[in-house]
Amino acid sequence: MASPSSGTAIIAIADGAPPSKPNPVNALGAPVRQYLYQKLQNAFKDPNIKSIILIGRHDAKGVFSAGADIKEFSGSSGGNVTTSDSGVPTLNDLAHLMESSPKPIVAALTGACLGGGMELALAAQYRVADSTLKYGLPEVKIGLIPGAGGTQRLPRLCGVRHALDVIIRGRINCSAKEGLKCNFLDGLASDGEYVLECALRWAGWASVLPASTLDARRLCYKSVPADVEGMSNDDMCDFALQSIPTAEKGGESAQACLKAIRASFELPSFKDGVEAEKNLFNDLLYHSLQGRAYRHIFFAERSASSSTSSKKVSNALKQGRGIIGVIGAGTMGRGIAISFLRAGYGPVTLVDVNEKGLEAGVKYIISTLEGEAKKGRIHPSKLDSTKSSLKSSTDLSELADCDCIVEAVFENLNIKREIFSKLNTICKKPTALLLSNTSTLDVDAIASSLSPSRRAYCAGMHFFSPAHIMKLVEVIRGKDTSPETLNIICGVSKRIRKVPVVVGNCDGFVGNRMLHPYSSESTLLLAEFGGGEKGLTVADVDGAIGNKYFGMAAGPFLIFDIAGNDIGYNIRREKGLVRDPKTGKVGPNRKAGMRYTELADEMVVNLGRVGQKAQKGWYNYDMTIGKGRKPLPSSEMQELIDKYSMTSPNRGKKIDRDEIVSRVLFPLVNEGFKILEEGIASNPSDVDIIYLYGYGFPAFKGKPETWISFNMLPNLMLDIHSGGPMFWADNYVGLPNILKKLEDLHRLYPGSEYFKPSDLLRKCVDVGLGVQEYYNTKGMKSKL
Repeated sequence: MASPSSGTAIIAIADGAPPSKPNPVNALGAPVRQYLYQKLQNAFKDPNIKSIILIGRHDAKGVFSAGADIKEFSGSSGGNVTTSDSGVPTLNDLAHLMESSPKPIVAALTGACLGGGMELALAAQYRVADSTLKYGLPEVKIGLIPGAGGTQRLPRLCGVRHALDVIIRGRINCSAKEGLKCNFLDGLASDGEYVLECALRWAGWASVLPASTLDARRLCYKSVPADVEGMSNDDMCDFALQSIPTAEKGGESAQACLKAIRASFELPSFKDGVEAEKNLFNDLLYHSLQGRAYRHIFFAERSASSSTSSKKVSNALKQGRGIIGVIGAGTMGRGIAISFLRAGYGPVTLVDVNEKGLEAGVKYIISTLEGEAKKGRIHPSKLDSTKSSLKSSTDLSELADCDCIVEAVFENLNIKREIFSKLNTICKKPTALLLSNTSTLDVDAIASSLSPSRRAYCAGMHFFSPAHIMKLVEVIRGKDTSPETLNIICGVSKRIRKVPVVVGNCDGFVGNRMLHPYSSESTLLLAEFGGGEKGLTVADVDGAIGNKYFGMAAGPFLIFDIAGNDIGYNIRREKGLVRDPKTGKVGPNRKAGMRYTELADEMVVNLGRVGQKAQKGWYNYDMTIGKGRKPLPSSEMQELIDKYSMTSPNRGKKIDRDEIVSRVLFPLVNEGFKILEEGIASNPSDVDIIYLYGYGFPAFKGKPETWISFNMLPNLMLDIHSGGPMFWADNYVGLPNILKKLEDLHRLYPGSEYFKPSDLLRKCVDVGLGVQEYYNTKGMKSKL
C-alpha cells in the first residue's frame, strides 16, 4: 500500500499470511518472506515511491513480528534463516535486501519485535516505535543464536554491552525507553500519536536526504563502537564468559552467541562476521543435541498446553475474571491462592476449619505479596487491591458464589469426598468448576460425591509445591469431565502462569506414578548396599542423582525431606503397603514376594523424622546453619540403615554412580513407557514437560553451573535442560541400552515389578525407533 500524499509505500507483515492460516504474531514463515521480498522489490522499482515503511499491521495494532516460524526449525532444514534450496528467500536474504535498499526504509515497531522480527528491524535504515514495544533476541533459549545478522548488526548499532545483555540473556522485554537510550530506536511516537504518523514523518525526512546519508545508515558499513563506559569490547566478552556455563554443561548456544558477538569486532568485515554467524547457527541447528532438547521442549510445552480436543471455549475464567475459592490454608492452599491473586482474580476466598492454620495462611499470603511488590514483581499500585481481594473464612458456605473452587486439603479420599459432597449443595452456580489438588487419588471417586450434572465440571488440578513458584499443573481428566472444562482449566492455568498438561486418571497420574519406582529403588539401594563403614549412604545416592553428578535439581532424599516424609508414608498407607503400627499387620496390598523395605516407614512412625519441618529426616537440619535447609549427616539414620541392611548379601558392597543412576532412573523411564501404553499421557513430550517443570529433571549430566549475576549483565540466566526423561532415554542413553539393563535387573529382582520392561519399550527397540519418533511416525493416538 502506498501513501499518495507522501510517496511512501506501507508494507504490512500481516498481509503476507495466507487467509486460511491466521498469523496473530506475524511469524516470518515462507509465505510471509516471499510476500515481503516481492513487495520490497516492487517498491524499489516504482519511481513514485520515495520511501518505505515496514509495519506489523496497517492499523499498527498488536505485534510487529514475534520472529521466525520456529516450526521450520523442527525438521532438518534451516531455510527460515540462513540457507534455502527451495527458492524461498531466507531471513538473511530479506535483511540484506532491506539493508541495500535504494530508498530509506523505516520500521514502525509496536508490540513484540523479537528474534527474526528484530533482525529485520535492524536491517532498516530507521526505526521508530510506540510505547507498547518490547524487543529482544531470545534464540539462545531454543539452543540457537540469532541467524539473520542480529549478532553483527546489534553490536554495530548499540555496542557490545547491549548486545551481550540482549543476545546472551535471550531477552524479550527490552522497552521502547531502553531502545531510545541505547540507540536502537531513532524516534518514539508521542502520547496520543499513531505510530504510523511518526513513521511517515521520518520517512518524509529521510526521502529528501542525500544518498550518502542513506549509506551512513546501513549497519553493514559501520564498525562496532567503543563502549560508552570505557571498557574494551574484548574485556566485556571475557567478563561475560565467566558468567555462562561451558558448552558441555549446557552452554553451547550461549557460548556460540558470545563467539558471534566477538566476530562483529574481531573479524575484518561485516561479510566475514555474517559468515561466522551463519556457520555457528548451522552448527547448532544440525549438530547440537542440547539445541534439539531446547526445541523439543519448546514444541512440547505448546502441545501440552493445548492438549484438549475441544474447540475454543469463551469463558470469563480464562480471561482472568471470576470468584475463586481455595479450601485448605496449608502449604499448597497458600500457594494456589497466591497464584490466583497475582493473576488478578478476585475475590479469592481461603477456607480452613482450623482458625490458627487459616490465620497463619493469610499472614503468609500477605507477606509473600508484599515481598513480591518490593522486588518489582507486583506493581506497587496494584498491591493494595490484590491484598484486599483475599478473603478468609472457616465456613465452606462462603464459597457459594464461586466460579472455581480448588480443594487442597490433606491427601485423604474420605475427607475430600466429604468436602465435595458439601460443595454439591453449597455452590449456587451449576457450572462452577470443582477441582481437586490431589496428587495421587482417584478423581472419579472424588467426583462421585457430586450430583451427575456437576461431574462434567469436576477434574483434578494438581499443583506442585510451592504452588506459587512451580510452573507445572497436571490437569486430570475424570471419566465425566467435559472437554470444555478441560479447556477452561488449561486457559486458567496459563492465565496464572502455569504450564498445564492434561493427563488421565490413575494412581499418581503421571508425575507421582513415575516417582514411585524412583523413590522405592532409592530407598532399597540403602537397604541393600548400605551399612557398615563403607556402605552406601544417603549422601552417596543424592550425590549420584543430584546436581553433583547426574544433575537432578536435588537428590531424592533431600527432596523427600523438603516435601515431607510423612507424605510418602501416607501415600504408601493409602495404597495398603505399610505395616499397621497398632496391630503389626502388613498392608493388604503388600503381596508375598514384593520387594519392599520398611526403612522409610520406620523413620517416620518410630523416629518422627518427617523432614525439614521437624529438622530431621533422611538428614539432620540445624536452624543456625543455612537457615535450616542445609542437609547434615545423621547418626540416627545411619543406625537405622545399618539395621535394615544387616542381612543383605550386598551390605557394604561398592556400587558406582552410573549403577545408581541406572537403577533409579531407568525404572522411572520404564514407568513413563507404561503410562504411554495405557493412554494416561498422550505423548512422550507431555511426560517430559511434567518432569522438567514439576520434578527438576536435569540440565545435562554433570553439575549445572549457577549463572553468576554481574552489574554489567544482571540476572544472566537461561532455563536449560536435556529435554526430559523420555527425550533423555531416546537421545542420551538409547532405548536398547535401557531395555537390556531393565531385563538384567528384572531377572535379578523379580519382586520389583517396575523393572519389568514395558511392551512399548520392546516395540520401539524392535522397530529401531525412539519413543518420540515412534509416536510421530506411527501417528499414535491417546486413549484420553
